[in-house]
Amino acid sequence: MAPIATTADLRKSGFSSREILHHCTPAGSWQRLLPGVVLTSPSPPTRLDRLRAVLSFAGPSSMITGADALVRQGATLPLPRHIHVLAGSNARRAHPWILLERTTRPPVVVERHGLRLAAPARAALDLARRETNPRAVVEILDAVVAARLCSPGELREELGVSSRRGTALVRQALLHLCPA
Repeated sequence: MAPIATTADLRKSGFSSREILHHCTPAGSWQRLLPGVVLTSPSPPTRLDRLRAVLSFAGPSSMITGADALVRQGATLPLPRHIHVLAGSNARRAHPWILLERTTRPPVVVERHGLRLAAPARAALDLARRETNPRAVVEILDAVVAARLCSPGELREELGVSSRRGTALVRQALLHLCPA
Protein backbone atom coordinates (compact mmCIF):
# COMPACT_ATOMS: atom_id res chain seq x y z
CA MET A 1 0.00 0.00 0.00
CA ALA A 2 1.28 3.48 -0.86
CA PRO A 3 2.20 5.65 2.12
CA ILE A 4 -0.24 8.34 0.95
CA ALA A 5 -3.75 7.27 -0.03
CA THR A 6 -7.10 8.90 -0.49
CA THR A 7 -9.98 7.56 1.53
CA ALA A 8 -11.73 6.79 -1.77
CA ASP A 9 -8.79 4.61 -2.86
CA LEU A 10 -8.72 2.87 0.52
CA ARG A 11 -12.44 2.07 0.21
CA LYS A 12 -11.83 0.70 -3.30
CA SER A 13 -9.15 -1.60 -1.86
CA GLY A 14 -11.60 -3.07 0.62
CA PHE A 15 -11.39 -0.88 3.72
CA SER A 16 -14.70 0.27 5.15
CA SER A 17 -15.19 3.89 6.20
CA ARG A 18 -15.32 2.67 9.79
CA GLU A 19 -11.96 0.84 9.46
CA ILE A 20 -10.36 3.94 7.95
CA LEU A 21 -11.66 6.09 10.81
CA HIS A 22 -10.41 3.54 13.35
CA HIS A 23 -6.91 3.55 11.79
CA CYS A 24 -6.87 7.39 11.92
CA THR A 25 -7.68 7.72 15.62
CA PRO A 26 -4.91 8.87 18.00
CA ALA A 27 -4.39 5.22 18.97
CA GLY A 28 -4.45 4.08 15.34
CA SER A 29 -1.56 3.44 12.98
CA TRP A 30 -2.52 6.00 10.31
CA GLN A 31 -2.82 9.78 10.14
CA ARG A 32 -5.28 12.03 8.35
CA LEU A 33 -3.08 14.67 6.68
CA LEU A 34 -5.78 16.49 4.73
CA PRO A 35 -9.51 16.00 4.24
CA GLY A 36 -9.80 12.70 2.37
CA VAL A 37 -6.02 12.03 2.41
CA VAL A 38 -4.33 9.57 4.78
CA LEU A 39 -0.72 8.73 5.65
CA THR A 40 -0.73 4.97 6.18
CA SER A 41 2.09 5.14 8.73
CA PRO A 42 2.37 6.25 12.35
CA SER A 43 5.63 8.13 11.61
CA PRO A 44 5.56 11.92 11.34
CA PRO A 45 4.98 12.96 7.71
CA THR A 46 8.05 14.01 5.73
CA ARG A 47 8.01 16.95 3.33
CA LEU A 48 7.74 14.40 0.48
CA ASP A 49 4.69 12.84 2.21
CA ARG A 50 3.13 16.30 2.48
CA LEU A 51 3.83 17.04 -1.20
CA ARG A 52 2.17 13.78 -2.23
CA ALA A 53 -0.76 14.48 0.07
CA VAL A 54 -1.25 17.95 -1.42
CA LEU A 55 -1.33 16.52 -4.95
CA SER A 56 -3.90 13.91 -3.87
CA PHE A 57 -5.98 16.62 -2.18
CA ALA A 58 -5.81 19.12 -5.06
CA GLY A 59 -6.66 16.59 -7.78
CA PRO A 60 -5.13 14.89 -10.81
CA SER A 61 -4.50 18.08 -12.78
CA SER A 62 -2.61 19.76 -9.94
CA MET A 63 1.14 20.23 -9.69
CA ILE A 64 3.65 21.55 -7.17
CA THR A 65 5.21 24.91 -8.01
CA GLY A 66 7.37 27.49 -6.25
CA ALA A 67 10.18 26.59 -3.87
CA ASP A 68 9.29 22.91 -3.49
CA ALA A 69 9.24 22.35 -7.26
CA LEU A 70 12.57 24.12 -7.67
CA VAL A 71 14.27 22.31 -4.79
CA ARG A 72 13.05 18.92 -6.09
CA GLN A 73 14.60 19.81 -9.46
CA GLY A 74 17.97 20.83 -8.00
CA ALA A 75 17.88 24.47 -6.83
CA THR A 76 19.09 25.48 -3.41
CA LEU A 77 16.37 27.57 -1.80
CA PRO A 78 14.74 27.73 1.63
CA LEU A 79 11.37 25.98 1.87
CA PRO A 80 8.42 27.95 3.21
CA ARG A 81 5.92 26.58 5.72
CA HIS A 82 3.25 26.26 3.03
CA ILE A 83 3.28 24.16 -0.14
CA HIS A 84 2.45 26.06 -3.34
CA VAL A 85 0.28 24.11 -5.76
CA LEU A 86 -1.24 24.98 -9.14
CA ALA A 87 -4.63 23.55 -9.99
CA GLY A 88 -7.42 24.06 -12.46
CA SER A 89 -10.19 26.59 -11.86
CA ASN A 90 -12.45 23.92 -10.31
CA ALA A 91 -9.91 22.94 -7.63
CA ARG A 92 -10.88 22.35 -4.01
CA ARG A 93 -10.45 24.98 -1.37
CA ALA A 94 -7.06 25.41 0.25
CA HIS A 95 -5.75 24.26 3.62
CA PRO A 96 -3.57 26.20 6.14
CA TRP A 97 -0.32 24.69 4.84
CA ILE A 98 -1.35 24.82 1.17
CA LEU A 99 -1.11 27.86 -1.08
CA LEU A 100 -3.58 26.88 -3.79
CA GLU A 101 -3.33 28.92 -6.96
CA ARG A 102 -5.90 28.35 -9.66
CA THR A 103 -4.60 28.65 -13.21
CA THR A 104 -6.06 28.59 -16.69
CA ARG A 105 -2.56 28.19 -18.16
CA PRO A 106 -1.04 25.04 -16.69
CA PRO A 107 2.71 24.76 -17.27
CA VAL A 108 4.69 21.85 -18.62
CA VAL A 109 4.83 19.09 -16.00
CA VAL A 110 8.16 17.68 -14.83
CA GLU A 111 7.98 14.28 -13.08
CA ARG A 112 10.39 13.77 -10.16
CA HIS A 113 10.12 11.33 -7.24
CA GLY A 114 6.58 10.47 -8.34
CA LEU A 115 5.58 14.13 -8.09
CA ARG A 116 4.06 16.43 -10.71
CA LEU A 117 6.18 19.60 -10.66
CA ALA A 118 5.88 22.82 -12.63
CA ALA A 119 8.68 23.44 -15.12
CA PRO A 120 11.52 25.51 -13.58
CA ALA A 121 10.85 28.84 -15.29
CA ARG A 122 7.18 28.81 -14.25
CA ALA A 123 7.95 27.59 -10.72
CA ALA A 124 10.56 30.35 -10.30
CA LEU A 125 8.16 33.06 -11.43
CA ASP A 126 5.36 31.67 -9.25
CA LEU A 127 7.70 31.93 -6.26
CA ALA A 128 9.32 35.27 -7.17
CA ARG A 129 6.12 37.18 -7.92
CA ARG A 130 4.85 36.54 -4.38
CA GLU A 131 8.02 37.99 -2.89
CA THR A 132 8.05 41.63 -1.70
CA ASN A 133 11.79 41.93 -1.07
CA PRO A 134 13.71 42.89 -4.26
CA ARG A 135 16.89 41.17 -3.02
CA ALA A 136 14.97 37.93 -2.39
CA VAL A 137 13.56 38.02 -5.93
CA VAL A 138 17.08 38.35 -7.35
CA GLU A 139 18.25 35.47 -5.13
CA ILE A 140 15.42 33.22 -6.36
CA LEU A 141 16.18 33.88 -10.02
CA ASP A 142 19.94 33.59 -9.44
CA ALA A 143 19.48 30.22 -7.67
CA VAL A 144 17.46 28.81 -10.58
CA VAL A 145 19.96 29.98 -13.19
CA ALA A 146 22.95 28.85 -11.07
CA ALA A 147 21.41 25.36 -10.76
CA ARG A 148 21.09 25.35 -14.58
CA LEU A 149 17.36 24.66 -14.35
CA CYS A 150 16.64 27.36 -16.90
CA SER A 151 18.28 30.34 -18.54
CA PRO A 152 17.51 34.04 -18.06
CA GLY A 153 16.02 33.95 -21.56
CA GLU A 154 13.61 31.16 -20.55
CA LEU A 155 12.61 33.18 -17.48
CA ARG A 156 12.00 36.23 -19.67
CA GLU A 157 9.99 34.12 -22.13
CA GLU A 158 7.82 32.69 -19.31
CA LEU A 159 7.32 36.19 -17.93
CA GLY A 160 6.10 37.30 -21.35
CA VAL A 161 3.27 34.75 -21.42
CA SER A 162 2.31 34.79 -17.73
CA SER A 163 -0.02 37.05 -15.79
CA ARG A 164 1.41 40.50 -15.14
CA ARG A 165 0.11 40.44 -11.56
CA GLY A 166 2.97 40.85 -9.09
CA THR A 167 5.72 40.92 -11.71
CA ALA A 168 7.25 44.41 -11.27
CA LEU A 169 10.06 43.19 -9.00
CA VAL A 170 10.59 40.13 -11.19
CA ARG A 171 11.01 42.33 -14.27
CA GLN A 172 13.59 44.46 -12.42
CA ALA A 173 15.45 41.35 -11.24
CA LEU A 174 15.57 39.97 -14.78
CA LEU A 175 17.33 43.16 -15.86
CA HIS A 176 20.01 42.22 -13.29
CA LEU A 177 20.37 38.77 -14.88
CA CYS A 178 20.27 39.78 -18.51
CA PRO A 179 20.37 43.51 -19.25
CA ALA A 180 18.26 44.42 -22.27
